[in-house]
Amino acid sequence: MFTRLGLASMRTQIFLLAVVPIFLLAAFASVHGALRETQSRQKAWIESQAGKMLLVAGQSVAIGSPADDKAVSEAAERLGLSVTLTDDRLPGEIDLRPPRAIDADLFDLVVRRLAAVSGHRRDGAAGTAEQPLAIRIDDARAIVFYPEMPAGVSDFTGIIYVLGLTLPVVLPVLLLSYYLSHRLTRPLIEFAEDAQRISGHEDARELFKADGASEVRSLRDSLNTMQMRIRSMAEKRTTMLRSLGHDLRTPLTRLRMRVERSHEPELRQMLLRDISMLATMIDETMAYLKTTSPGDAAPQKKVDLSSLLQTIASDYADVGVPVAFSGPSRLVAMCRPRDLTRAVSNLIDNASRVAEEIELTLGEAEGAIVIDVRDDGPGLSDDLKTQVFEPFFKADTARAASSGGLGLGLSIARGIASTHGGRLELIDRAPRGLVARITLPKQRGS
Repeated sequence: MFTRLGLASMRTQIFLLAVVPIFLLAAFASVHGALRETQSRQKAWIESQAGKMLLVAGQSVAIGSPADDKAVSEAAERLGLSVTLTDDRLPGEIDLRPPRAIDADLFDLVVRRLAAVSGHRRDGAAGTAEQPLAIRIDDARAIVFYPEMPAGVSDFTGIIYVLGLTLPVVLPVLLLSYYLSHRLTRPLIEFAEDAQRISGHEDARELFKADGASEVRSLRDSLNTMQMRIRSMAEKRTTMLRSLGHDLRTPLTRLRMRVERSHEPELRQMLLRDISMLATMIDETMAYLKTTSPGDAAPQKKVDLSSLLQTIASDYADVGVPVAFSGPSRLVAMCRPRDLTRAVSNLIDNASRVAEEIELTLGEAEGAIVIDVRDDGPGLSDDLKTQVFEPFFKADTARAASSGGLGLGLSIARGIASTHGGRLELIDRAPRGLVARITLPKQRGS
């Protein structure tokens, strides 16, 4: 859910988890406080008005003469009440005719009626109540009161006021939450940066350096230990395979010499073909191991890539594989020419098994050197574009290959591109075919 909302960062999530409850609590307190303040003021005003109304009505009952109506109006005016006397019967009027006396029950009744007719104004502005309130003092007369509500604090203004009171508490908590979320996630961000940097170099020997809480330091030490163990295992495996490949060459050479002395030509050719296949397997495996150990690679030097690729194309043409080259007449770059020749040759070998036309192009794009091997073969599906880089994987069914190769050609080519700081990718070619693209960075000195 956080990802869909664009809040994938752990730092943001921790900050929100700390801040949202605080904001909700502050908002609830502001609304609740504002409503209570408004209700308290309204209650105080209603009780005050009810007391004044009963005081005026009680005086009128005591006077008991219609001739003194003017005195009643003047008394009400002195108390801030707006009244009229009427002979009409009004709905909802309160009966104060003798012998009924003013008591607590009557006061509560007036308070309830006044609360009902006052029509509390939520905008906080002053104004007359929505309905008048009538109190009958005898059979002929009733006093009609028109409550004038004073200007007060509106609900919205009250909410803002109470919210302002909470800011001195909420603001420091927000700042503390931001600081803690930053401090808690900083080691994890450093972990991610270290992992990205280390994963970009297969032979990287850099260790994780993140610091922080004890759990983070424990994780750092565990990852560093695991990384060193994996590196040690990989180095031991590489050393073992190299030793095995080297040791196999001697008996294989003796076997070749014995087969060549055979007096049966047909058997001799079959055995020599098998021996050549074994030798090729050893050579390709050793070449692949070399690409997985960039630390053993030879130093780079300045090379004219145009001349190098033209030579490769000419060599293939000499053995009956036409390769058309196109590119600048001269393009100098830092590289390992033998390794780069091996990578390009592997790509051309793959293309020659399934295509009739092969193009080798050289160019520059966005500060990088681009070498393309293009063919008009059947191409590869998206799934196979990833799988073919796995060691010893053969895409025979997809590329209609019928012979040759151990499934290491693309793995070796990608490893060589990686040791040069570049990459190898497979791209569909329109209308059909495949483009194997090696992208190399233009290094200083090239």
